[in-house]
Amino acid sequence: MMKKTSLLVAITLVLALRLAGQIDVAWGSPQVAFPKHSYISSILGGNDAYLYALKVTPRGWGSQNHFYLDTYARKSMAFVSTKEFHLPLQSERTNLFERIFQGSGKFRTAQLERLFYLQGNFLVFSSYYSAAKEKNYACVQTISENGIESKVPLTLDSIAADGKRNKGAFDFVLSEDKSRILVFHSEAVDKSSNEKFTYTVIDEKLQVLWSKKMELPYSGKQFHISKYRVDNQGNVFMLANIDKNKENVERRKPAYSYSILAYFHETDQLKEYVVDLGDKFISDITFNINPAGDIICAGFYSKNSETSQAGTFFLKIDKNTKEVSERNLKEFEKDFLLEFMSERKIEKGKELYNFDIGHFLLRPDGSALLVAEQYYMDVVSYYNPATHSYNYTYNYYYNDILVVGFDPRGQTTLLKKIGKYQHSVNDGGPYASFVLVDGGSMLHFLFNDSPDNVHRSESELAHGHISNMNNPGRSVVVMVSMDMQGNTQRQQLLDNHGKKNESWFMPKMNKKITDKDMVLFSRRGKYYRFGRVSL
Repeated sequence: MMKKTSLLVAITLVLALRLAGQIDVAWGSPQVAFPKHSYISSILGGNDAYLYALKVTPRGWGSQNHFYLDTYARKSMAFVSTKEFHLPLQSERTNLFERIFQGSGKFRTAQLERLFYLQGNFLVFSSYYSAAKEKNYACVQTISENGIESKVPLTLDSIAADGKRNKGAFDFVLSEDKSRILVFHSEAVDKSSNEKFTYTVIDEKLQVLWSKKMELPYSGKQFHISKYRVDNQGNVFMLANIDKNKENVERRKPAYSYSILAYFHETDQLKEYVVDLGDKFISDITFNINPAGDIICAGFYSKNSETSQAGTFFLKIDKNTKEVSERNLKEFEKDFLLEFMSERKIEKGKELYNFDIGHFLLRPDGSALLVAEQYYMDVVSYYNPATHSYNYTYNYYYNDILVVGFDPRGQTTLLKKIGKYQHSVNDGGPYASFVLVDGGSMLHFLFNDSPDNVHRSESELAHGHISNMNNPGRSVVVMVSMDMQGNTQRQQLLDNHGKKNESWFMPKMNKKITDKDMVLFSRRGKYYRFGRVSL
């Protein structure tokens, strides 16, 4: 018996070392935000020597924010320099109302939309509204790494607007290899009319590759696009949710369907790829494009509703024939559901609920990984008789992680729950959720956790023996490492509790620099610092 126990301990120790020994996590020294009240808005990227971040200083209600490009040393993550940059200033004067009540200057200024770091330059996308021309414009300017701004911004698109309150909006999507950028907007049309969009694709040197106004075959009343992709060749893909006509919907059957619309600019073709699971509800869906150009879809389905999950699905759609070449639906088995609910609930037909897909990873051999997180919000209201008004409390829950693996034929090869329980109130959950580090044969999940969970087994955590992380100041940063057989190891990386000037890990703010490096971020009040994950 002693030999068996020793052997089990040895195997467990070797497994733990193998799981955790392939990744290095390091943190830089704490920094103090400067100027006062400024904050890091996003991590932009980096090169071999430096990291770059966007810093914002709010200027009060109605005033233009100040924007800075911060530079940090790549290895030490220490602050190096900061450089303020300016959005395009228009020659059009503001009116008296804007100057008195909105704090605007004499001339209209643009609004920051998106900022990309590509090929050693920062591409700053902004928009501005012209009251004289009744148009909203999208433009882009370049800033070099040493802060030199392009003199004249390039105008990319415009929207005819009937007023500043109804000026429309632009969006920007970067291709996977960062060589193509999609700029698009929808036209304001009657809800019974077909949706109209304008698409423009540019390269990293700001050369316009193509631009097209397009009318899609569905009306705005029944049509909603939830996801865009632009591939490395500049073709555009749209995931659309389409409402069915009410008279054609059977009771307790889906009242909607999904399609992927693809525009191929070289042949000027718009193709529709239908995603059909019969009488199953698609409760969440995502897609990607494989190297052959075929569309790979995956997600969750339900037997009952749009928000619950009874199993997973995988579809491979041929780009030329539009036929489904691989199709697989896998219902969650009882043993797996017992990690989430009681046997009595399973017998009553209860399903998982509110799992949102966050990552969909395609592998070179055609296999894929789907990573989802249980997220939901509830609102508690109560009436205050003293003020004759209602008060509201917003509760945010970021709970278990679900990992699903598919082989090249779409068969489910992995189904793993990673126990996590995070709750915050009235803040949107800035210290909740997780960071996924993709190590190829290994996945690593970093998040804030209760210290009570560190020494519990994954089996205990998976079956509900888990403590709530509801105070980031008393939490620990943990890393759960998982191999492709579903073996996991949880270890503590950092203690958020104790030090007065310590910052708290913010999982939602991160940036992949290379295939083997990712930058992390932590903040509390005026203190912040960067971290680095290296594979």
